[in-house]
Amino acid sequence: MEPLISVLTPTFNQEKYIRTCIQSMLYQTHPYWEMIIIDDGSTDETPDIVAGYKDPRIRYLRMEHQGIDHLGEIYNFALQESRGELIVILEGDDYIPAYRLEVQKSAFTDDQVVLSHGRYAYVFDDRVVVYPNHFQIDELRNRPIGSALRIFLQGFNPIGSQSVMIRKSALLEIGGFTQPKYLPLVDYPTWMKLALKGTFDYIPEVLGYWRRHPQSITINRNEEIFNAFLKYCDDFIEIYGKDLARLGLSEFIRNRGAIAYLSLSWIKLASGDWTKAVDYGKRSWASRKGVDGSFKMKMIIGLIGAYLHVDLASYLKKMNQWLYQKHSWKP
Repeated sequence: MEPLISVLTPTFNQEKYIRTCIQSMLYQTHPYWEMIIIDDGSTDETPDIVAGYKDPRIRYLRMEHQGIDHLGEIYNFALQESRGELIVILEGDDYIPAYRLEVQKSAFTDDQVVLSHGRYAYVFDDRVVVYPNHFQIDELRNRPIGSALRIFLQGFNPIGSQSVMIRKSALLEIGGFTQPKYLPLVDYPTWMKLALKGTFDYIPEVLGYWRRHPQSITINRNEEIFNAFLKYCDDFIEIYGKDLARLGLSEFIRNRGAIAYLSLSWIKLASGDWTKAVDYGKRSWASRKGVDGSFKMKMIIGLIGAYLHVDLASYLKKMNQWLYQKHSWKP
């Protein structure tokens, strides 16, 4: 029997993007899905646009506005309303390719798999960029269980929610989506908990399209997010330290936060705060053990730029966007 897949779609004032989001669901080759659109009190045309779709698989639920700091509550409300055995996240400004559900569902025939993910594309207006993935396949597949935490403990999230499918029973076992009060996201802490529950599946295809625009939380609150990643690493270790040590992750505990410090250094480069850029760059370099070579190169570039008072990181970002841009897909 084909599985029912519940697609959770939180949205707020996304009239510009919600049509593309819904259309991408209607084009799915796997027909057994429900789309639960949770509207966090939109004041634009979002409700009217959604009302124009009569497909019974689309459910619209409106809430009083709570804001991004209550995202966990919004997600868990949608999870409670869901009827499927598999869960997909599709935020109202993102979209997915037509093959997405079809290619991903089969991963869960393996009872050990609690989460499936793949590559995802960044969408800048009409430019689509797909960056290479530099992490080890065993880490991306969380095999053996806990391997993905080698990346997470570096203060980095390698798994885009735009590409994720989750076994609902495993998600419920960890208490649903997790959002600490200091973090305006649910993915990073939730994936870390799931990394202790079972294995992951990795599909090396683009499974989601992530829009980058001025309203994106990960753009306008990025410094706050990476500082929160560092804090959550500390909190996670305090709770699960014995489990992590048993999994052979003691070295990663000692050298935690390297990529978060790198990101904070680059943020300070962009703002011209050379002193803090150097400080974060040094912290990143001191924690580099276990970090992929491409990130070590970025650390060196950041430190050189900080000492020379030149934002070399921004030049590298622009070059990579040009180098890895792809043709856009839209439904």
